Amino acid sequence: MAAVLWLLLAATVGGLVFPPPSSPSKELRPGSDFHALKKPQDPVRLLIPSLEIDAPIVPIELDGGSLTPPDDANLVGWWTGSAKPGAASGQTLITGHTVHTGGGQMDHLGAIEQGAIIQVVTPGGTLWYRETKVFVYTKDQVSAHAQQLFGQKRKKNRLVLVTCTAWNGSFYQSNVIVFADPLGVPNNPKKNPLG
Repeated sequence: MAAVLWLLLAATVGGLVFPPPSSPSKELRPGSDFHALKKPQDPVRLLIPSLEIDAPIVPIELDGGSLTPPDDANLVGWWTGSAKPGAASGQTLITGHTVHTGGGQMDHLGAIEQGAIIQVVTPGGTLWYRETKVFVYTKDQVSAHAQQLFGQKRKKNRLVLVTCTAWNGSFYQSNVIVFADPLGVPNNPKKNPLG
């Protein structure tokens, strides 16, 4: 994967928007099945069961206006300039490598199911999110929409996952971006709210 994601900065995702999410077999109810984290927490692990993603999260920062995922393709990075999971506003940005020969945690992110559950583990509990949208943009498109995609003035928090795509034999030309809305922490952590 290209070493640099352009965030406000410059990143990438190409004009493809998938249909709205389908409903899971049981409708999840944030009020009765979930509760909020007591306070926003640093993320420590990303789980996407439908894609078999189970990745440790490490903090990453901007370097000269660019955001570089962790060198180790088994890890994903949380941009410390973005909102912490459990925040009421802003956007929580997590990024990781796609490896064109295989072995990257985010290799299949673009194949995420509509409405898929994404879990972010924090010291204060595991926050569940539901996928709402998948984009593939070019670098120019990401630059043009960087504030919308990554800006922190969003009134309601959401999770943003980013990785590269469209390997041309030399470099990745685009990025996949996934949006997901928070459901909360399951009220009964020993029972799957999906039934």
